[in-house]
Amino acid sequence: MDIHIVIVKVDLLGLAALCYLHVLARTGGYIFSLDKWSGKKCYMIAAKRLRIAWGDTPNYWTRKSLLESRFKEAAKLHFVCWLEIRGRIETHMLSPSTTYKAYLVYKLTKRTYGLDWPAVVKVGARAYGFDYECPGLKEITTGIKHTAILVPQRKIQGHLARHHEINEVRFPNESRADGWLEMELGEFHCQGDEDVKLEMICCETSMGKSGLLVQGIEVRPKRI
Repeated sequence: MDIHIVIVKVDLLGLAALCYLHVLARTGGYIFSLDKWSGKKCYMIAAKRLRIAWGDTPNYWTRKSLLESRFKEAAKLHFVCWLEIRGRIETHMLSPSTTYKAYLVYKLTKRTYGLDWPAVVKVGARAYGFDYECPGLKEITTGIKHTAILVPQRKIQGHLARHHEINEVRFPNESRADGWLEMELGEFHCQGDEDVKLEMICCETSMGKSGLLVQGIEVRPKRI
């Protein structure tokens, strides 16, 4: 496990400077850190730990080394009709009494195709002991589905005009400091006494698509 400690000086209302301790640890396909605003736990789940439909088939997905990725490699989509990305994390790993948001962290290649079509994103919980491989049990037990488009809104205004029936659509945040895009998948309140796993989903199955680079899924406290 690699651990990095970063000291950041901040000024609070003109008083003496304080030292804020930010701890970053990498282990087993996760990056653990403390939110610098609240001090609560954050996690980034590597692409290799996500359940990606056809993710082990080289004709559809491959692993790509990227210097700008926080992990050694990202998952690169070549072509699929069925895009399904699922991440899981045990809630006991998170800070109690905290509302979390989950984000898909990704980039689009120059040859992106089909990702301007609405996808379904969702965050919810499952009880321990659930068999994720059992056919027919695809839906998570709780959570609200949202519609999302992985391509930034500024790039598809004409496409949206042709699909005016789409009302509340989520678009990616383009303002991450690391240059990656992030799509909000949903939120979940962690009470601290749950015996469940948090599951995060992005799914679109209506047409062919390509040109997606997935770094992972980030889970961090919701800022009020």
